[in-house]
Amino acid sequence: MNRPVNQKSLLPLLLSLLIISAFAASIHPVLAYIPKQGDAFTYSETAAVSNGQGSYAGYTDQTSTRGVEEVESISGSDVLTHYSYSYNFSNSQGNSTSSSKSGDFAWSTSNYTYVNGTDNQAGYSNPIYVWFAMDPSLPVGGTFWALNTHLAILSRNYSLQLPTEGRYVQTIEAKGAGQYQRNDTYGVFTATYTWYEYFDPATGYMIGYNYTEQDTGSYQGQAGGFTYADVLYVTSTSYPLTTASAPTSTTTESGAFSFTPYFEVLAPVVVVVLVVGVVALAVRGRRRRSPLPEHPTSPPPPPSSPPGPWGATVDLGSKPAEQVVIREVAKVNCKFCGTLIPTTVDRCPYCGGPRE
Repeated sequence: MNRPVNQKSLLPLLLSLLIISAFAASIHPVLAYIPKQGDAFTYSETAAVSNGQGSYAGYTDQTSTRGVEEVESISGSDVLTHYSYSYNFSNSQGNSTSSSKSGDFAWSTSNYTYVNGTDNQAGYSNPIYVWFAMDPSLPVGGTFWALNTHLAILSRNYSLQLPTEGRYVQTIEAKGAGQYQRNDTYGVFTATYTWYEYFDPATGYMIGYNYTEQDTGSYQGQAGGFTYADVLYVTSTSYPLTTASAPTSTTTESGAFSFTPYFEVLAPVVVVVLVVGVVALAVRGRRRRSPLPEHPTSPPPPPSSPPGPWGATVDLGSKPAEQVVIREVAKVNCKFCGTLIPTTVDRCPYCGGPRE
């Protein structure tokens, strides 16, 4: 016996089907990019120390770097990559130097970590995650590591302005933050930082980043502090970048390159719930001490010394040249690093530079 269909009973089912259909239509699956031989990008980087206080009052420095990263070959999940860069360093004390460096290293696409050498990264705990690439299939709210920093994806459709090209490109925007203890020739400081990174949604390669660090502590027992800022953007790529519209708002959270959020269309409530779940799981994950990013280099040592790791021989707190007598032994400032050294020695015991 045929029964009449209750149309009201079908309404919830039809509504559910419509919601599911809309949800499915809004999802555009993105596959992880497989690097290819010849993939390359050139970049420009500017790092600067400013806003000195206390023992750092009046001190500034700047390092300008130009570099390139290029894939040479692929072996399974390992990517053999060549890097090279050159830099120019100068500070308010009149010191300046320039140099270059190049080499090969390998990284893995299975977990985006360095597996054989690095592009001059030092001071990080293993595993060290690459800074220049990420999995582009991760959704908004997804998390990943860069060097030793944990980042969360804020947007997959962020309009980033490239200064050299005068246009906006579509990027994946991610943000990380943390704190670590600095104990080097800069002094003993508590460093608190925020790091915004921007990646190509198609390949996952770096397009730019904005890193800002506030240091508070002391240098040789004297209280002080400074701001360290590091800004990088690509100047050319072997793969096309997607042009994006200029953002409609002039405000920005990150503040680099006139960065402005490009607000995305709201996803279904189900997507929000999933994202919240992913973030909650990520927050429960392990946290690490994240030292200052060092790519490709950092403030170099005095002109007479070869390039070295961050803070290896740089003396930021040197005072103007003066001569003092302690126990009848005269001392003068080393002309390379500014440290007071006895007149009886031929070379500076701190930087190795000749006294004369």
